[in-house]
Amino acid sequence: MTRRRRALVQLNSLGLGGTQLNAVQLAEALVPRGWDSLLVGPRDTLGEGPTILDVAAERGVPVEVHDRPETVVSGARALGRTARRWGADLVHVYGSWAERPAYWGPCLLGRRPLVLTVYEMEVDPRTHRWCPLVVGTGYLRDDLRDRPGGAVLLSPPVDLVRDDRAAVDAAPFLASAGLTGDELRVVVVSRLDEDMKALSVETAIRGVARLDRDDVVLVVVGGGDAEPRLRALADATNDALGRRAVVLTGALADPRPAYACADVVLGMGGSAARGLAFGAPLVVLGEFGWSRTFDLPDADLLFRNSFWSDERVDDGAGLLATQLAPLLDDADRRARLGRFGREFAERGYGLEAVADRLADLYAGAAGRYGARRWAGDLPLEWAALRKRPPFDSAPRHPSTGDGRRAISAPAPVPAGAAAEPVGPRSTG
Repeated sequence: MTRRRRALVQLNSLGLGGTQLNAVQLAEALVPRGWDSLLVGPRDTLGEGPTILDVAAERGVPVEVHDRPETVVSGARALGRTARRWGADLVHVYGSWAERPAYWGPCLLGRRPLVLTVYEMEVDPRTHRWCPLVVGTGYLRDDLRDRPGGAVLLSPPVDLVRDDRAAVDAAPFLASAGLTGDELRVVVVSRLDEDMKALSVETAIRGVARLDRDDVVLVVVGGGDAEPRLRALADATNDALGRRAVVLTGALADPRPAYACADVVLGMGGSAARGLAFGAPLVVLGEFGWSRTFDLPDADLLFRNSFWSDERVDDGAGLLATQLAPLLDDADRRARLGRFGREFAERGYGLEAVADRLADLYAGAAGRYGARRWAGDLPLEWAALRKRPPFDSAPRHPSTGDGRRAISAPAPVPAGAAAEPVGPRSTG
């Protein structure tokens, strides 16, 4: 009987977030492909309310919670012990600033392959270069094509079976949120964090308030450090409009009913991708007030940029209102864009296709990553030790340099590369 292979998957957070959800989805999808995964993550990222532990438990994916190590050395030892106990054949780290304990621990001298996934919008230049790297945007794949360890495009996946309007009963959610079912619902599912997310949600609240109609409700699903401020803004907006125009539900371990009841979805990154899978028209939100309706001719470029932009606009609320008004006025257009979005999701980033490619990547890493490739990243380690106290384990957060792309001024896109489907024929 062939021994099943095992992956140790390190998460930087156990809170609800797109990257963590992707890790759980892929761990579950890899089981029939011969891989069992154990996910590990730091205890201090568990807040109140739902966490990724709830999602993992529902999907039968094991997760272990650990105390955050004080140093790289202690983290390496702890991760090494876990890898030995689990019998790990490979270590997969999600995030561009926490691979050092894996590098010095279970992957020391290349004894186990190290795989990195960076679903941020840029890759920290201090990230190890000789191990396989998974990125979620076409422009990063192209920027890093000369990286010695390779860069593979695996767009954040969506489960096309579960993430389907026909598979979800939204009625209990509507009742719990105090929605009648008669209103037009604009839905945004997002972490409510000041970093990267809060301004887009604030723009959504102010944008809906600018619409000259009283049958539209903005439904915001999520939690985070910006939630009190955004709740206060929502309350003030409702008072000013004299109606319940904005509803904040808090975080949900399973937000599918919110997507399923949406007439229009707002979002960026993985949340935007899930909205398309539910057959809802999508307005992509940027980090600094920018927005654009997902439709031709911009669909390929929006996908290439992982449904995101760092373009700054002077009146984000007004721009969003101009995107929403024609959608809310035209049910036929909403239906057309919903069908277009679902078909795009099926073609571009279905979970099964992404899991096939990840299984191939794991198998390739097992055959290529060894002591020589491990040693190739030693210069980066020496440079890190010169710049920081020895064995400091403080997280490295990505900078905000030229790696990010604005939609309005994109880099040239090679023919055929903009909307490359994530499937067996994709070259990564």
